[in-house]
Amino acid sequence: MSTIRSVTVRRSFLIIPMVGFALATNVPAACAAPLHSPPAQTLRLWPAAAPGTESWTGPEAEADADLPMGRVHVVTNVTVPTLTVFRPPAGKANGSAMVVVPGGSFRALAWDLDGTETAQWLAGRGITAFVLKYRVRPPGDSAPSGPETFDSFLMRTKSSRAIAVADARQALRLVRRRAAAYGLRADRVGMIGFSAGAITTLAVASGGAGEPRPDFAAALYGAIPPEAGPAADSPPLFVAAAQDDPQVPPAKSTEAFERWTRAGRPAELHLYEKGGHGFGFRRHGLPADSWPAALEAWLASHGFAPRLVERRP
Repeated sequence: MSTIRSVTVRRSFLIIPMVGFALATNVPAACAAPLHSPPAQTLRLWPAAAPGTESWTGPEAEADADLPMGRVHVVTNVTVPTLTVFRPPAGKANGSAMVVVPGGSFRALAWDLDGTETAQWLAGRGITAFVLKYRVRPPGDSAPSGPETFDSFLMRTKSSRAIAVADARQALRLVRRRAAAYGLRADRVGMIGFSAGAITTLAVASGGAGEPRPDFAAALYGAIPPEAGPAADSPPLFVAAAQDDPQVPPAKSTEAFERWTRAGRPAELHLYEKGGHGFGFRRHGLPADSWPAALEAWLASHGFAPRLVERRP
């Protein structure tokens, strides 16, 4: 694996106006791992070469990129997709699991910002987390030569989105197949995605009959793909974004909520005045900092996390 550390990124592939990666927020502190959690382990997603990309070669590339929201560990050129497992501390697991889908414009993965920090937060609340390292390639000839609209981005990345969705569906199959080994219930496997990962999550959650779907889903500053649509039995959905998001129009989050509502499916929407794009579980001193509490309450209301104890002054 080739590694580049402590990189200050300017106009490289990491922040060519890529949705989900040119992030605009204040510098936060990183999330702390829950104490005494078992060490993470990695599972290979497909038993052989991932279907459809057998010709992809080369080692993964990594960089610690200094971006406006702080340092972010980035991974790209993923040819062998995996799941990294984060288990709750001893005695805290509640039988629920979530597949975590990082963002990165379908060209890279914000591995710590969207992935491991999310997994640590979930494990701290008794939910076993599986961080999905799905297949991505750095931008080449298909990268835009200049600014593009969000809808143009969705059209341009259609084939890359299909690969991410295939890996996300396979992740659900693998987690459910191994549920007993991890002390999980196969009917309590959710999915949470950020930016490009939220687009992937919404596509998987709105899949048709016969396709694996999560039992509950959360989409952060994402969009429902134009070719997707919730079914009559799509899972409960949690959506959050910020009004001042410079990358993904917040109306895309509203659209996902409205489409779930029209389908008669349960959904909850949180739009914050300020938070930008890519706020994740880091704190920025902005209104969007409160979204993890809203997610925790929503998970508890559906029985996927412990019920919160009300604190009165």
